[in-house]
Amino acid sequence: MKMQKLILILIVCCFNNRNLLHAEHPNILWINAEDMSPHLGCYGHPDAHTPNIDSLARDGIVYRNAFATAPICSPSRSCLATGLYATSLGTQHLRCEVKLPDRVVPLANRMRELGYFCTNTGKSDYNFNPDGIWDEWSGDIAPWRKRNAGQPFFGFVTIGETHEGPTNLRDRYDDAVKNLPRHLRHDPAEVSIPPFYPDTPEIRTIFAGLYDLATVFDRKVGDIVEALKQDGELENTIIFVFGDHGNGLPRYKRWLNDSGLRVPLVVYLPPQFRHLTSDVNFVAAGNELEESQQGKYRTTDRLVSFVDFPATALRLAGGNVPSVLQGIPFLGEKTEEQRKFVFGARSRADDMFEVSRSISDGRFIYIRHFLPHLPYIQDSVIFDDRKSSFRELRKLYQAGELDAHAKRLWARQKPVEEFYDLRSDPHELVNLAKSNEHQETKNELADRLRRWILESRDSGFLTEAEYQIRSARNGSTPFDVLRDPSLNLNAILEMAWCVGDEETSVERIQTGLEHQESAVRYWASIACTVRLKSSTESKQEFFRKVSPSLVNALNDSSPSVQIAAAEAILSAKTMRTAQPLALETLGEVLQDTRPWVALEAASTLARLGEQVQPLVKVMKDVCNKNRSAPGSRRPYKDFNYASFTGWALETALKRCGESDFVEDINTNDR
Repeated sequence: MKMQKLILILIVCCFNNRNLLHAEHPNILWINAEDMSPHLGCYGHPDAHTPNIDSLARDGIVYRNAFATAPICSPSRSCLATGLYATSLGTQHLRCEVKLPDRVVPLANRMRELGYFCTNTGKSDYNFNPDGIWDEWSGDIAPWRKRNAGQPFFGFVTIGETHEGPTNLRDRYDDAVKNLPRHLRHDPAEVSIPPFYPDTPEIRTIFAGLYDLATVFDRKVGDIVEALKQDGELENTIIFVFGDHGNGLPRYKRWLNDSGLRVPLVVYLPPQFRHLTSDVNFVAAGNELEESQQGKYRTTDRLVSFVDFPATALRLAGGNVPSVLQGIPFLGEKTEEQRKFVFGARSRADDMFEVSRSISDGRFIYIRHFLPHLPYIQDSVIFDDRKSSFRELRKLYQAGELDAHAKRLWARQKPVEEFYDLRSDPHELVNLAKSNEHQETKNELADRLRRWILESRDSGFLTEAEYQIRSARNGSTPFDVLRDPSLNLNAILEMAWCVGDEETSVERIQTGLEHQESAVRYWASIACTVRLKSSTESKQEFFRKVSPSLVNALNDSSPSVQIAAAEAILSAKTMRTAQPLALETLGEVLQDTRPWVALEAASTLARLGEQVQPLVKVMKDVCNKNRSAPGSRRPYKDFNYASFTGWALETALKRCGESDFVEDINTNDR
């Protein structure tokens, strides 16, 4: 009998200890909407019907200054999954395949070490291999039910109905809203349209659908909350509801503006965990509550970045925040430190190369474009007329029916700098980069952006091909390559900062073309191309001075330098004698077996148009090598480099009059 009592006491003690652990360390649940800006009721948006999220907001916090670190999904999720900027890891391109260093441990692994049951619902898409980091990975909305009794859980849920696919493609939209009652759907005649969009019936239909999809997302959030209630876990769970970047439309997704980076963030805090915030007072009323269309909400203007999410989760879970992480916890014990700036990066998306960076203090945003000669909307599959928004905007642009704000989307070049006052101009309509009144503030933000690029060891100032080649050569990772003491990132950034700067002397560019660091030579070559397209000085004289170095660069040890030099030569009509050699160089590099090298060459060929006609056979051969087996669902072998290289070459081949070949690639009749 005594032994039975002792066993009973031990069982009770163990049960109580498990509950104590559970109470001290909350469940943490992230619910992520793809491609969604802050059009929720708790943000006062006039077209919102989001009662479930608004209900969570009434018992939580609405963050009015929350930002993604990239305006596109996989780089954003890479940051969320690790707690490091994608640009620090080399995971900033959509999509890429990068190896992580040993010291960078995914958040899920760190949470498991703290005793958490870690789950993923939906896609991963982190630009690194996610195998083995989750205890449970499925489409189940309540995967926590598979954990051990009393074990806290960390869950990452990605909901895809708000993605640009359903937003732009009618069949996907119809499937996404099939269970949404008619009375909850938006009337296109009554929805609001941002001022950088034309007000047409088709645009109204697109935005009505966008808001319908937000309601679908809200209902899915409601289903998850209901499952937590049924399991008695709601009051043990801190819930984050957020978008992964801006709406899946032009001037939102893929744009490094506030409209592309600002996201909704609602954090539900159960009563027992409300002491873990210093941002709002849950006891006080009055000024702590903001009246909105749907009710009262506690709001904060604290700047929050995706890079802060993992550090915050670890702090809430009772763990330490490792020094390798780059974020600042905004919930948990001792969260007095607040960030002053948020940073963003726009890099390659599919076959479209970009290097743009941004900084914002919540009021002002500064954007620097390091490839300003490339348009916002490049000629690419992902910007084609299959998407209703691009189809409508392109039709109106070609008809000359867009106003100045909408027409900017189709500019053939980007400004080197963009600078907006979000207080007076929340839609970023007036670029103040050249305003005398704002030079001091702009320069302060530009200087801080430069410091961040250097401090975070931004891998984007090496081309993707370059840091992958160096990683393979050293048996390391892009993260390690950028931290090699021999890499002079400061010199690389100084040359990149000269791109598009008319005050940079020809001699400075010439010196860059001869620099011992290949990345400096690359940016000097880019500066030549940009100078050709924008300079008012004699282009013939400029290229007379730099042409010997550019021709020498066609034999450079770095494929990226070869490609950039070839593009500069082919862009200079005065260098006709060197152009056949430049074409030959591009054709050779295009056949490189390293996928990131071939993709960079293919993208360059797509930009050059008819003058790459001599390479038609080579381009066709590369397309055929990348093709899938007959009967496959997709034309190309994989949805990363093979597809992107193929898409770029399709663009180039169309411009060379080979549309029949391209059409054959995209049919099932092989």
